[in-house]
Amino acid sequence: MNDSVKVSAVKCESYTIELLTKKVQKAIFDVGGWPKKVLDAKSVLLKPNLLSARAPEEAVTTHPELVRVVIRELRRIGIENISLGDSPAGSSSWDKLWSATGMKQVCEEENVELLPFENVKRIECKNGTSLPVLKEFEDFGAVISLPKLKTHILTKLTGAVKNSYGLIPGKAKSMFHGDYQSPRQMGLFIADIFEHIKPDFVIMDGVVCMQGEGPANGSPFELGAIFVSEDPTALDASVCEVYNYKATDIPSLVRVAKNGVGIIDPDKIERTGDAWDIVASKNPKKSHSDFLHKIPEKMFHILTLFLSYRPCIDQKSCVKCGICAKVCSQDAIERRSDGSYRVKGKKCILCMCCMESCAEHAVELTSPLKRLFR
Repeated sequence: MNDSVKVSAVKCESYTIELLTKKVQKAIFDVGGWPKKVLDAKSVLLKPNLLSARAPEEAVTTHPELVRVVIRELRRIGIENISLGDSPAGSSSWDKLWSATGMKQVCEEENVELLPFENVKRIECKNGTSLPVLKEFEDFGAVISLPKLKTHILTKLTGAVKNSYGLIPGKAKSMFHGDYQSPRQMGLFIADIFEHIKPDFVIMDGVVCMQGEGPANGSPFELGAIFVSEDPTALDASVCEVYNYKATDIPSLVRVAKNGVGIIDPDKIERTGDAWDIVASKNPKKSHSDFLHKIPEKMFHILTLFLSYRPCIDQKSCVKCGICAKVCSQDAIERRSDGSYRVKGKKCILCMCCMESCAEHAVELTSPLKRLFR
C-alpha cells in the first residue's frame, strides 16, 4: 500500500447532467485520473447503493444521473462492457428496485446491463467465515463503487466501505446479523470481509445526503459535493467529518486500517478539491441510536431488552406487504390474524434490517418513553 492517498472533494450543487459531468471529471483529475486497473479493464461493474425501491429524491439510493455520468466517462476512456448491480435489503422484485431508483431508465438509455445479484459463490475469509458473494464479482476487470453518503443507525456511517457489503447477495446479509448482534460486532465483521470485496475506485454521491435515522428513515439534506478516491477507507475517514465524527469513532474504519487494507491517518490523506470547507461547515443530525455503541458488548442484549429500545411498526403506515418479516433473520416479526405485523421484542437483536427494507417508512426505532411522549 502507498504511504499516502488522495481524496478529492469537489463542489456540485445539483444533479444536472452538464454540472455533474464537469464536477466528476474535475474530481477524478484531482486524484490523478482513473487508476491503471480501471484503464486496463475489459469490463467494469458499477456498484451503487440501492438499499431498497426508493425514488432518487428520498436520498436513500445513489442518484441515477451520477451513474449516467460515470457510464459516459467510462465510455470516453474506451470501456464498453459495463454492468450495474446491487443486492437490496428487502425482497422487492428486481424490476421494482431498478424502476423506482431510476437505474432501469439510465441503463436502458446508456446500453448498460442490469445484473441481478442472484448467483453465489463462497470465499473463505481470514476470520474463518465462509462468505457468499456475487459469483460474477471476479469476472470483471474492475469494480467501481458509487456509494451514497448517509448516516446509519447501526454503523454510524454508510459510505464506501459499507457499500461493498451489498456484494453479498440475498438474505445472507441479514442472517449475519444473528452472528454479530451488536453494532460494534457488525462493524468489525464488515471490515474483516471488506478486503475480500474491496472496489478499485470510488465516486461518492454527496450532492444530497441523508441525516438522522439513515440509511433509510432519515431525511435528505443538501451537502453539495462529489467525493473521489482510489482508497475507500481514506474517503470514508475524510467524509465522516460531515457528521462531526472522527475516523476513530467508526469501528469498521479502525478495523480496516488495522487490517492494513485502508488508510485513516489524516497525515497520510492528501485532500484535494474545493469542497472541504463545506464538509466542515455542515451540522446534520446523527442517528439517535448512536448511544448503542456505548453499551458494553457482554451487556448489549440484556440492556437493550431492559430499555425496550426496538423497531416498532406503525400500523397506519404499514401496507402489510410482509417484507420486514421476510428479511428478519431471527423470526422476530410475526403476522397476526388480521394480516398486520408486530415486532416480538425478546427475539429482536436490533439489526435494523426491517427498517432498511421497508419502503413505506412504517418501521421506526422507538422506546416506551418515546411512544409516551408521542
